[in-house]
Amino acid sequence: MSLERPLHGKCQCGRNRYIIQAPKDAPQVARVHFNSHPSHRFTQAPPLAAFLRVPLGWYRSITIPFYSDETSAKIHRVYTSPLEEHAMRHFCGFCGTPLSYWSEEPRSEADFIHLTLGSLSPEDLADLEDLGLLPSSDDEAEETAAATPKQQDISMAEAGGEEVVTINSRQTVGGLPWLDTLTQGSKLGHLRSTKGRSQNRSGTIRIEWEIVEWNDEEESPRNGKRKLGDRDNVAVPGGMEDIQL
Repeated sequence: MSLERPLHGKCQCGRNRYIIQAPKDAPQVARVHFNSHPSHRFTQAPPLAAFLRVPLGWYRSITIPFYSDETSAKIHRVYTSPLEEHAMRHFCGFCGTPLSYWSEEPRSEADFIHLTLGSLSPEDLADLEDLGLLPSSDDEAEETAAATPKQQDISMAEAGGEEVVTINSRQTVGGLPWLDTLTQGSKLGHLRSTKGRSQNRSGTIRIEWEIVEWNDEEESPRNGKRKLGDRDNVAVPGGMEDIQL
């Protein structure tokens, strides 16, 4: 089985763009992998680097200059460390986004390129599990994650003589369900974000919030609901005191 559709990526400023297109009926050899080698930590900064490894022939890239003096060599930069002369790291010369890693050690790796997961488009990043590109995981955990929909609470309250609609949306941090599955059972698995918004019917007052929570316990007895006025350093507009998070 090959990739069902092309994947796209770019740097933050948009000057570097690439596409991953598998030939028809090509075997599925693309795979996401994680690497904690010091060379990746130093160049990318995270404690655990994440790549999408694909055959070099599936990868095509272009540079898009924003001004007439921006050459391709200035936009798509290459770095080779004196301690890693068998490898090349590609990054944007303007915004600094790490884009890819290529190595000819061992020799068989010269036919592949490793693309940074963070440079993939958000849509493609979210679909990595559906495309079968993630490392194998426990089937039961996958079924549980698939059967758990994103929760959304809608409540109404009277404030200032007007009806107020409050929507609370709870989801995994980063909006990537497959990442939540991979980290399930670890301390990272207890990271959660809550987003919500409130406004009165006339639309004259609108409040939006996002809360990121972490705990080191398997279950938290708190349901996260407190009056808006009880939170530190939050000014409550007139007529909105009864809104609950």
